[in-house]
Amino acid sequence: MSLTKKHQKIQQKVAANPGGFAFKEFAVLGDSLKVDSRKISGMAATFGNIDTDRDRLHKGCFAESIAKRGPESEAKAKIVLLWQHDRKEPIGRITMLQEKAVGLYFEAELDEGVPRAEQALIQLENKTINSFSIGFQYDWETMEYNYNEDVYEVFGVKLFEISPVSIPADEQTFYMGLKDAQDIEIAMYELSGQINKCINKLDIDQQREIGELILRYKSLSHRLHASTIKEQVRQRTVETPENEKPKKLFAGIVFNN
Repeated sequence: MSLTKKHQKIQQKVAANPGGFAFKEFAVLGDSLKVDSRKISGMAATFGNIDTDRDRLHKGCFAESIAKRGPESEAKAKIVLLWQHDRKEPIGRITMLQEKAVGLYFEAELDEGVPRAEQALIQLENKTINSFSIGFQYDWETMEYNYNEDVYEVFGVKLFEISPVSIPADEQTFYMGLKDAQDIEIAMYELSGQINKCINKLDIDQQREIGELILRYKSLSHRLHASTIKEQVRQRTVETPENEKPKKLFAGIVFNN
């Protein structure tokens, strides 16, 4: 695959992720999650595996975020612990972030008297919730495309938050209703560039907030499109003439009482 084609693959991913924002879910493996009083610790992300987005995170991809906005940094907008990616529902304070060989290790302390924090504590202890998800922004400049495995090699991200989650976020791309695939690809590329240009003018909190809104819009658009298709199929079934409908099971057979 030529460098041009590799570049095109990266640009397709850029177009599918306006603002570069995404969520990734990681299931808790075995006893990797520890809950001690109000303290929790475990792996928030893993390195080396290929996920459903064809991404592979590499050790070092969180290093800059940890240095600039980790718990030991001087930043005001530190990486936060949220409930189900809801930035209005912080549930505690991250006290440690460290990249280990297997992934991103974290330690956090849940706040007392906060309803969502209490819920998180109970459900993590009971293993009702057994997954964590990270909210982040891709660093496109460091990403590479591995055409042998059809994998995006992720060497850098801007990490914003970690959340215990029950259902992973929907990262489906949205349909713009254009006439063909080429038009859609061009329109998405142009729109993504416009969005990125605007977002980059904002501060980091505003960037994250807008990115989350974009992701939710994409999810709703995808679900609306799927719902519309189902309704169209249902309507066609209703409008099908009787003589063209499939015969019912046992049609024409008379059973004696």
